[in-house]
Amino acid sequence: MADPTASGDPVGLLRRFAAMFYDGLLVLAVWLVLGLSFLAIGTLTGPPPVPVLLAAQLVAAWAFFTWFWTRTGQTLGMQAWNVQLHGEHGGRVHLWKATLRYLVALAQWLLLLFAVHLAREYGAVASITVTALLLIGIGLSQLHPRRLMLHDWLSGTTLVRIARQAPPHTRQR
Repeated sequence: MADPTASGDPVGLLRRFAAMFYDGLLVLAVWLVLGLSFLAIGTLTGPPPVPVLLAAQLVAAWAFFTWFWTRTGQTLGMQAWNVQLHGEHGGRVHLWKATLRYLVALAQWLLLLFAVHLAREYGAVASITVTALLLIGIGLSQLHPRRLMLHDWLSGTTLVRIARQAPPHTRQR
């Protein structure tokens, strides 16, 4: 069932990145709370291995995104930027599709971090090669009629612009 407030307009890169930045700050806050809880537990039992903390952070980010995507189709950043995630044929996104979307997007970000690592270790040529491949991927998404990125296409989801919600009415005194 399609959202009646959704427009047919594709979501551009600026709106995507703005929502992603907003959500990144929220995930960072979740990770800080998670880190503090690991620190508190670590004072009693000893510090956990770094891979355990990293795995917990990835699971926490997965839980954050999939919870919002499967319930309302919008994270808090997406709400602020009037963007909603739809599944195939405009329906809700199921857990499997949200998980696939998260994993592919995570892989794309890991490629970006890999490019930074290559620049530090092997110089600019290796970094330019990986970065060029990433930019080609982003550029190809802008040529798609619905501006689907790789994680949209592989997971069968799409981002749509929705009508701006009216602010809540406040009572006058």
